[in-house]
Amino acid sequence: MTYIEELMTVLAEECAEVIQETCKIRRFGLDGTNLQSLAKELGDLQCMIEMCHDADLCSYSEIEEYVQAKREKLKVYSENLK
Repeated sequence: MTYIEELMTVLAEECAEVIQETCKIRRFGLDGTNLQSLAKELGDLQCMIEMCHDADLCSYSEIEEYVQAKREKLKVYSENLK
C-alpha cells in the first residue's frame, strides 16, 4: 500500500468514526462522555485533514473556500444552522 492509499484509508476510517459518534449522540444524548468521544474523533479527523494538506492533496485556502461556501449554503437551506 502506498502512502497516499494508506492516508485515504485512515481518512475514511476517521470519517466513519465521526459518523459513529454522532449517531451515538443522537441515540443516547449529549452527555460528557459522548461529547468527549466526539471531540476525540473530530481531533483524529482534523489530524488526517492536516496530513492530506502535508501531502499536497489540498490547500488550507482551498479548504477555507469550501468552508465558506458551505456556510452560505446552510444559511439558505437550513433552519437551525444559520
